[in-house]
Amino acid sequence: MRILIIGCGSIGTQIARAVDEMEEFDKVYITDQSHMCAVHLQRILRNVEYVEHDDETMNNLAKELDLVVEAASQAAARHYAPFFLGRGVDTMVMSVGVFADDELRERCFNLSKEKNARLYVPSGAVCGTDGLRAASIGRIDEVTLITRKGRKGMCEESKLRERGVSMESLAEPCVIFEGTAREAALAFPRNMNVSGTLSLLGVGFDDTRVKIICDPDIESNQHTVIVKGEFGELRAETKNVPSPKTPSTSFLAALSAVAAIKRIASNIWIGI
Repeated sequence: MRILIIGCGSIGTQIARAVDEMEEFDKVYITDQSHMCAVHLQRILRNVEYVEHDDETMNNLAKELDLVVEAASQAAARHYAPFFLGRGVDTMVMSVGVFADDELRERCFNLSKEKNARLYVPSGAVCGTDGLRAASIGRIDEVTLITRKGRKGMCEESKLRERGVSMESLAEPCVIFEGTAREAALAFPRNMNVSGTLSLLGVGFDDTRVKIICDPDIESNQHTVIVKGEFGELRAETKNVPSPKTPSTSFLAALSAVAAIKRIASNIWIGI
């Protein structure tokens, strides 16, 4: 198999390291807006090749790819998800909040069907997605995500200042956002991709409720998923270890992508 990883940041690097060790992949391509980051990653891994990210290069590369993984940003997902799905290439999207854009989401879903290209969305930094997926077959009354992050976990400080919150002077937990998943994905595009995943699985972006709490006394990125419906009630809580280089990103998010890639490559799916 041949794979392209878009983005050589914290998650992209961890994915590249893992895939480089998988025998199912004979070629791993990487690309990033930062030439320096991508070339450095290429040097330290054995089976990785850096490619430019212009559309001509990507178009030619698409002909030999089995899987594309977007691990960069919502902007990258907005461009590359329809780009590769439209060329019949299976595509994994990590920046799930981009699908709060209804037009883009429908376009990607339709391309997936028309071109017989699979669109993958890993569970990311939350647990309980399997239960939510099963529950969605019946009636769901409520889906709520409560996220708590420490000072280092909230990377979008400009967004906090707009809400009158100062990270330096914060002395106790403070609710910095409460609203819909659509609003959360747009307000915090680098922090709240988990709300997008839950929305796609459950009751949609407008009916999924999100509360974000900045807590100066914690260092982990914590997510509590609450689902209520005719099946009963589900409550899943994760206290995630932040990625060392990017504290706003949970280590579990990268692991979820690697686990998904392993299942795709092996054709063995357990727990679906």
